Amino acid sequence: MKRLAPTLPLLAIAALVISGCSNASSEEGWTTPDLPAELSATQALAALPFDSFAMSNSEREQLQQGTAALLNRCIADFGLSATFSGDYIQQLSEDPDVPLIYQWGGRLGTLPRDQAEEYGYAAPPGGEWSNGAGIYLSSAENLNPVMPSDPTEAAQLAAVMYGPEQGRIPGEGGDDQVLSSELIPTDVEGNAPSAKGCYGVVEDEIGVPFVDLRDLTSDVYGLTFSHDAVKEKASAWSACMKDAGFDYARFEEAPTANAGAISADTIAVALADVECTKESRWPDTFYYVLADYEQQAIDKQPDTFQSALDGERKRLEAVNTLLGK
Repeated sequence: MKRLAPTLPLLAIAALVISGCSNASSEEGWTTPDLPAELSATQALAALPFDSFAMSNSEREQLQQGTAALLNRCIADFGLSATFSGDYIQQLSEDPDVPLIYQWGGRLGTLPRDQAEEYGYAAPPGGEWSNGAGIYLSSAENLNPVMPSDPTEAAQLAAVMYGPEQGRIPGEGGDDQVLSSELIPTDVEGNAPSAKGCYGVVEDEIGVPFVDLRDLTSDVYGLTFSHDAVKEKASAWSACMKDAGFDYARFEEAPTANAGAISADTIAVALADVECTKESRWPDTFYYVLADYEQQAIDKQPDTFQSALDGERKRLEAVNTLLGK
């Protein structure tokens, strides 16, 4: 898969290892969810508690596109422009023969068989898409300029974006070369970028910081994966996949390992995944436990979650105001 975007700050839940969470932990204040005798077969389709404290994807796209426009307006003062990549900005390929292939954006465990038959884990044209594979914690904070391939031009963009001290050209052995003052871009009056760069300037203009919930969300997923019933379902799914010829320990590993290009191999894995998901019914257990832990997290810090949502909404309003919308 060819990507124009730089590597975004991912929170890879697949690599998350949390121990000691199979029983209630008084130290951390979490209570292990008890499962009912019968679980709903539509549990994976139900709204999760965290959904109530999140803007829509379209609003987050508007926020990221607007922030990117403000950043471009700032760096234009120094004769530069940039394409920005973000969790809610779908990139376009510069090479029509090598399109960008995004992951399907639906909830893990709900991939329709007919889609798997044609696209594997990839997003169909015009369909829901995601920048991350498996379980990826998307965030409106993940917004980065696509750096030029030329090292000097990349260093100049970094100097303008993040401050002159960040304008460095990678050297051999890890010895970066700081841009000389002659190479640092200046505005029409000959001024160098501020020490905080355009990123800091734009953040000050917006004046509404994010409330970052990613660490807490990561903890909740870790607790869910550590629940005994979830581990049992993961084992059942894994055994089914192994019988089909694919070796994955947990159900989020398959889409992660097969993200990107659509091929006979990725389609085969996705089809086996659909069947093994149906056979094991892991989503019923997983999403029940996840919903319980999410509600516990909200009950612990209700003001934090409300502040995160209010902050995103106020930030979007501030961005639109700065853009004259």
